[in-house]
Amino acid sequence: MMVTLLSALAPSSGGTTPPTDAIWYGLLRYYLFFGSAAGIIVIGFMVYAAAAHRRANKEQHKKFAYRPAEHNWGNWKTILPLILITISVQAFIEYQTFASNGLYTPPGSGDPMTIQVIGRQWDWVFVYPNGVQDIGNLTVPQNAVIVLNITSIDVVHSLAIPALSVAKDAIPGRYSTLWFNATQLGSYLIECKELCGIGHAYMLAHLSVVTQPAFASWYATLKENGTG
Repeated sequence: MMVTLLSALAPSSGGTTPPTDAIWYGLLRYYLFFGSAAGIIVIGFMVYAAAAHRRANKEQHKKFAYRPAEHNWGNWKTILPLILITISVQAFIEYQTFASNGLYTPPGSGDPMTIQVIGRQWDWVFVYPNGVQDIGNLTVPQNAVIVLNITSIDVVHSLAIPALSVAKDAIPGRYSTLWFNATQLGSYLIECKELCGIGHAYMLAHLSVVTQPAFASWYATLKENGTG
């Protein structure tokens, strides 16, 4: 079963890969480069337009000639490119920001634990870093940053943990990232909040938050048994 699930999620021609720090910092450099280039172009154009407009006004005063229609069109030739450039840059940055929003991995003490989450009709499969899967149960340590890389192998689902006020869509062929830090011990409900078929209401799982020593002991047993 594990091999089948991972094979279904293997990168395809569409290039599906989990988000990484390298992708995040690559996007950051991308923004800095193009943002700086856009700023230089816009500011340079504004300075050039202001200087050209000032020179044109001086020449008009010297000739004692004033042409209202030409003067107004000259203003529009300056303003319109600035508006178009501003809108284009803003639209591009907004699009890229929303597209990369899920790549953010929160800071924390030590490395966060990353768990793969696979949604399918109609249950949740949690794959731990050691490759062991657990169906319907997610166990995490208290006071630790947990990163969930969420995807689906059939239709769109949405993983939600109401008690922690977090949720993220599970989309076939894509990874969505959700993170949380559970500070209270206990058992919490995990549910699907996206209508995904006749079994939608029963697509439930449980989140168990345990002490860090208890988790370490449980995780060691998980490795030995090879099952969840």
